[in-house]
Amino acid sequence: MKILTVGTVLLLAAGLQAGAQQTSPSSNAAGGGKGPEGNCGLLYGKDHALTFCAPGGWILDNGIMNDQGIYAVFYPTGSNFQDAKVSGTFMYFNVVGKAPESTVTKLMADDAKQVEHDARAALVIQADPIKIGDASIPVLRFAPGAFDRYEAVAYIGEEKVLIMVVISSKNEDLFKKDYPAFVLLVQSYKWLSSNVTIQHK
Repeated sequence: MKILTVGTVLLLAAGLQAGAQQTSPSSNAAGGGKGPEGNCGLLYGKDHALTFCAPGGWILDNGIMNDQGIYAVFYPTGSNFQDAKVSGTFMYFNVVGKAPESTVTKLMADDAKQVEHDARAALVIQADPIKIGDASIPVLRFAPGAFDRYEAVAYIGEEKVLIMVVISSKNEDLFKKDYPAFVLLVQSYKWLSSNVTIQHK
């Protein structure tokens, strides 16, 4: 996988809008740019290119979960992913291909059913939607969800992919404290294009 340097991020974003794409066998995230809320990045791969900015006080890590197909992970500044996983909060973007019958509503229902099966004590709650301009992004809360963590997922549907933005906290107090950062992360989302050409070298 190729991680882009800061100087190429804006150039690549412009190229993606025209249907061009640099080398990437799958999804990828380029980070390091500075936005008003912190580090910004570009997530791209088959049928998707999008940008986001990490909230202030959070770090974008584009390598830690690559083996799971996750290329944009966030945890608090001064922490690390292992600490966030064991005793804190982390957030991430997940992009999945869209089958003909796939919808945000179906994905939400499938996720709720899976969590109720895997964590029988879990409460699945429809949270307040998050506003991005005129769009209203639905959110499910899992309290607690898998691995006894408190989680929420924002679901975004695009033409060829479905995007999930996830927050996962070790306990409810951390979840409540860090949830405003999750809202800011979701609100930083900007879609670029479904027409992505991947050139393999």
